[in-house]
Amino acid sequence: MKKILILLTFLFLFGTFFGVDVYFYQTDIRDALSQISMQEGVSILYDPQVSGFITVEVYDITLEKALDLMLMPLGYYWTKINNVYFVGTANPDSPGFPLISSRYLINLYHTTFDDVGNALPKIMQNYIYRTPNQNQVLIYAPPKIASQIAETISIVDKPVYTAEITVKIIEVDEKDFEKFGINWSWNSEGSEGFDINYSPNGISAIFNPLSYEIDLLLDSLVESGNAEVLGQGTLLLKSGSTSKVSGYTTIGLRISNENNNTYVERRLTTEVAVSGNVFLDHINMYIKTIVESTMSDGDNNNPVGSLLETNVDVKYGEPYYIAGLSFETVSKVDSGVPGLKDVPILGKLFKSTKYETHKKNIIVIIQAKLVGDVK
Repeated sequence: MKKILILLTFLFLFGTFFGVDVYFYQTDIRDALSQISMQEGVSILYDPQVSGFITVEVYDITLEKALDLMLMPLGYYWTKINNVYFVGTANPDSPGFPLISSRYLINLYHTTFDDVGNALPKIMQNYIYRTPNQNQVLIYAPPKIASQIAETISIVDKPVYTAEITVKIIEVDEKDFEKFGINWSWNSEGSEGFDINYSPNGISAIFNPLSYEIDLLLDSLVESGNAEVLGQGTLLLKSGSTSKVSGYTTIGLRISNENNNTYVERRLTTEVAVSGNVFLDHINMYIKTIVESTMSDGDNNNPVGSLLETNVDVKYGEPYYIAGLSFETVSKVDSGVPGLKDVPILGKLFKSTKYETHKKNIIVIIQAKLVGDVK
């Protein structure tokens, strides 16, 4: 009896210290598993869906490592139950799937099951299940797949911070800034008297912290009527979302043709869209500003305008301004002899009309503050 025990112990130690040699070339995985089973004296069962060919050449490794290298290229997994190795597929509909899979309950702290489901790659969605608690997700998968899913969930399950963004759009006459040595104009292109900066691909923004001097100047110009607030608003922004503020003004155009000069007015729209990633101490903000109107070619009203885009880090509590967009507008000024210029028919003999061109700047002021996180 002692001799038998010694012999079994020797065989066990022999198998422990001497590894498995595996050499297969374009071999059916089922044949390879059968050969390994006979070679090592172990029972290896496999799911009926297991198929494919492998090429493997490794020496002096453990049986478990050999199985990993044989199965990994085909996407199969193994488990050991009562000294029997079972090889199965990661297909949840496979009859052998329960043998190679386990259940893992993951708690969610900052997101929900629906958000996790939308964030996971489609291939991972087959292994997650809803529970009565929306702040939990059940993973039912082979351990390696479950580990990958859990790691992805940990990336998704982060606090979603929300920032409050105040935006103000101001129209200022360029001459009022030039008095103080400030010039934000760009070379512009236009047609038919509509001289608005135009660039299909956008132009670079002038983006700087708002100094006390410029802030005071803008306030004084607005109060005196020399500048106009076209639009303002407070936006709530979280990572992945986009919020917009729009402002409107009227632009005057003088269009010349063969017979006379025609004065028309068009609505000019300024839209500021902000998006980006909201963090605890700042926002990596993408800002897109569009100044746009329409020009008529006789048959159609065609959009013309300028696009300004920039991506910057915005600190909370610090105001910034964006400049770099400008346009020209024509104002029609009627003058004449008081009392006589308004007389029907004859009044036009005592009245004259002149056109004044003004170059306007669009200034956008932005300030952000953190208002909390969405649980």
